[in-house]
Amino acid sequence: MAVLFDLDGTILGSYRDKNEVRNECVRKYGVQEIDKEKYFDVLNEVLHNSKVEDREPIFRRFIGDEELSGIVAEEYEERSLENAFVYPDAEEVLSKIKSKKGIVTNGPRLTQWGKIRKFELEKYFDSIVVSGEVGKSKPGKEIFQIALRSLKATTGESLYVGNVPHLDVKGAENVGLVSVLIDRDGNFEDSEKVNPKPDYIIGDLRELYGIVDTEEIS
Repeated sequence: MAVLFDLDGTILGSYRDKNEVRNECVRKYGVQEIDKEKYFDVLNEVLHNSKVEDREPIFRRFIGDEELSGIVAEEYEERSLENAFVYPDAEEVLSKIKSKKGIVTNGPRLTQWGKIRKFELEKYFDSIVVSGEVGKSKPGKEIFQIALRSLKATTGESLYVGNVPHLDVKGAENVGLVSVLIDRDGNFEDSEKVNPKPDYIIGDLRELYGIVDTEEIS
């Protein structure tokens, strides 16, 4: 059995709203604020089956100038990292679940590895797959298959935990994994309205103890 996790919003949170931090950075350099939904649309478009090192190509879509985009991206990177934290339930669960564990995350290579290394998350995982590093992204099944091959695990005995239905639940569904939606803010209390519908909805990662075989918990 293997348990795969998303990173942002599942294992890591942010002390400040990321959209506010992002717009503080762009305003500092006289750039118009970026709409949250448009930012994530561009983010997913840039990351789609592409190797991406950092956020510069994402900001370039809004700013145009490559040099300024790089400056804004670097500042946002630093401030995002300053505001990141590991959810307390994540630390406990990652320590207690004995199954093989992996991270499958969308994001630029340097961005995601910067967070992983800051919090020394490597010690918990047997496989870490970053979309910007492998050139495959969620919800496509290929990025999950890379992780499963690395773990020598099969879909039928494994599950994926994430917080975004159209990326995480859909991705798990595409590859045949059991899907677990982590709903930390109570946004999906009406499970019938969640699309695609996950196999499980939890509000705290410790609820995985009731899903994972008890033999896999220390």
